[in-house]
Amino acid sequence: MSNTENQYTNPNNPGTMKKTVFTLLMLTFLSGFMMKAFAQYPEITIKQLQYVSPEDLASCNDTSSYFNDTVTVVGVVVADANLIDVPSSSVQGKFRPFVHIMDTANGGQGGDFHGVEVMGVYSDASGNQLPVNDVYNLYAGMIVKVTGIVHRYLGETEFDVLNNSSITVLGSMSKPEPIVVDLGKLNDNTRTNKLPTGEEFEGSFVELQNLTVTAIYNFSGNRVSFDVTDQNGNVMNVSDQFFVQKTSSYTTTRSSAPQKQGSFKAPVVGTKFDYIRGIILHSENGCTGNSSGRGYEIDPFDASHYKIGVTPPSITEIVRTPLVPKDNEKVTISAKIVDFDGTVQSAKFYYSANMSDTYDKFTEVVMTLKSGTTDTYLAEIPMNSEGTVVRYYISSTDDANQTSYAPFAANSTTDPDFMFYTVRNGGLAISDVQKVLSVTRDASPFLNQVVTVTGVVTASAKSYDLESIYIQDPNETEWAGIKCQGNSDLIKLYRGEEVTVTGTVAESFGFTVLNVTKVVKTGNDKTVSITTIDPSDSAFYNSHDCEKYEGMLVGLINKAGGKIYVSNPKLSAFGEYLVSTNENASYGKSRRIQAGIQNTNNASSLWVSLVSDTALKSTDGAMNVPAIAVTKGMSFDTIVGMFYYGFSNYSILPRNNDDFKGSSVTLEPADYPQKVSVANIAIPGVNIYPNPATDHLNVDVPAQFTGINAVIYGIDGKRYTSNSVNGITQIDVQSLNSGMYILRLEDSNGQVLGSVRWVKN
Repeated sequence: MSNTENQYTNPNNPGTMKKTVFTLLMLTFLSGFMMKAFAQYPEITIKQLQYVSPEDLASCNDTSSYFNDTVTVVGVVVADANLIDVPSSSVQGKFRPFVHIMDTANGGQGGDFHGVEVMGVYSDASGNQLPVNDVYNLYAGMIVKVTGIVHRYLGETEFDVLNNSSITVLGSMSKPEPIVVDLGKLNDNTRTNKLPTGEEFEGSFVELQNLTVTAIYNFSGNRVSFDVTDQNGNVMNVSDQFFVQKTSSYTTTRSSAPQKQGSFKAPVVGTKFDYIRGIILHSENGCTGNSSGRGYEIDPFDASHYKIGVTPPSITEIVRTPLVPKDNEKVTISAKIVDFDGTVQSAKFYYSANMSDTYDKFTEVVMTLKSGTTDTYLAEIPMNSEGTVVRYYISSTDDANQTSYAPFAANSTTDPDFMFYTVRNGGLAISDVQKVLSVTRDASPFLNQVVTVTGVVTASAKSYDLESIYIQDPNETEWAGIKCQGNSDLIKLYRGEEVTVTGTVAESFGFTVLNVTKVVKTGNDKTVSITTIDPSDSAFYNSHDCEKYEGMLVGLINKAGGKIYVSNPKLSAFGEYLVSTNENASYGKSRRIQAGIQNTNNASSLWVSLVSDTALKSTDGAMNVPAIAVTKGMSFDTIVGMFYYGFSNYSILPRNNDDFKGSSVTLEPADYPQKVSVANIAIPGVNIYPNPATDHLNVDVPAQFTGINAVIYGIDGKRYTSNSVNGITQIDVQSLNSGMYILRLEDSNGQVLGSVRWVKN
């Protein structure tokens, strides 16, 4: 019996006595959600809502025919909605409630377009996003009637509730059971979605069988997902929308959550699963043009949904010493190798210093057991000359003749991939940290390692800038840029300054960043050339060849000559719009621009006027320049910005209005500050100190200037304090949490006179 089933039958568990409290819950819903709310909208089946014709799917179109319509459906809840934990900085309460329902036909069985995801968030008259908190009281087996608007998010049909009275509980039935589905109907061996055969399972509760873990993805510092492959090499990501796959480092602040911290431990590469169960969600890729999506993914919601089978040896904790070898140094590789259901029979190490060598040409070395240990194995690589790229991997076989590799080849359980390093006498370059030899594995080869690199600042924390810090090696044209964060000394940097930084390499949703602990200015000022790319080159993005420009300063141009144009003025609710060489270009032949949003998930510039919606002027970080909504056909010679990757998409983050060259609309020119003590304050003689501050922040405004307010905002745009200032004014900041803040000087009409970023210790 599964854990979920135990919860439903244990009368001693007050948190799960659903049969006992069901009647009360239903009465509560019925009293709060009036039936008259549904009368004005047509009632259709979930299948009607979700169905897409074979012809449309074959043409890469999986959009519902009811897209943007308001309709009513009836369905059975698949999983307790309280098991979902999706943080969101833009929703009141900071979480997005979701519930998954399936058509009540055939006992709530999935497939045949019978499932859909419902998002319990609606917008009020002022545009604020509000949650329907009672969604968290919906349990598996409840039959609900829902009125909402049919939307689409990255390939997923998303049914968004109309208002706070859009859900009614009608009764109950048996909880839906999973159906067995061939993974090959959903994704191929590159994890690309198969729309013609996979779309009917979107939103369904399914079981995938005979799987092997091929990759682990740690992201956001406290989350994990992993890829599994079936016997035919087809690949799917196992994702963490539900609490069951939250790690021990994940903590929720949602008061109604069934637990405050996760407890999931990721499997190791090579782990075999007899089956994994969960709900199929969609993160489009392939022919739809979103090349970096995960395809169809599966989200388990109960611990019983993972059934581990017989597994080969586990190879973990691989350590290279020294991390960055010189040409006169040998390299020692150590690894922990354990067989959980048997014994390790052999451990072998393979390496090559020749980039043209195939795997069968790698040198084989038998690894030796480290003295005093039972599971740590060692191997050695001889010295190599400066600049040599050395590739290597490990294999181990157990007493059941099962072999594992570290790392596995992408989308395979029987072939190795490789790790690598470059011999550097002068220390690491940024390109060493960023460069990957396989675009299917785009995490830095120095992930979680402490490194020191030198680069030139291309984006800074100053006013009229991105307010995020990027550095770039001016001597390289690929793999040359990286975002830096986490150290207060970074905010003192200006564009063009050369700096040496030390920090830990991390991945944030696939975007490589450096968590900096030390910043040293070299005293040199240098210029970084802009790398130009074509926004309409779909092959460039689909092949992931564009990964080599991550974190770099780029310029979008029409390489055939002529302008680039806005092709979609409002791609999403996240401040994104599309540009291309043709204003009628498709999604796949356009590139994303993001501006006007700064919150916990997005870090675009507040000094760019051209945004997808003028409502961004005062939401998700108040903009510092006039807001102008882009329109289809607006043209430019070039759009400059930082090449960014987030939420499975590549986009351009312009830094200020000057990054739009040859614009067809007049823009307020930027006033990026040069090396002055206070960033872009329009009042002469202003001084703000100390920075960082611990207890008090002093704002010195000359006495002749009156009616000035000093307003403190968080990076996410939240307003904390406002103080009238004249002369030297001391502002108490003791109650603020440690972190980065923005102090704005505003006149009595709220007009921004300037701003400074500062750090609270």
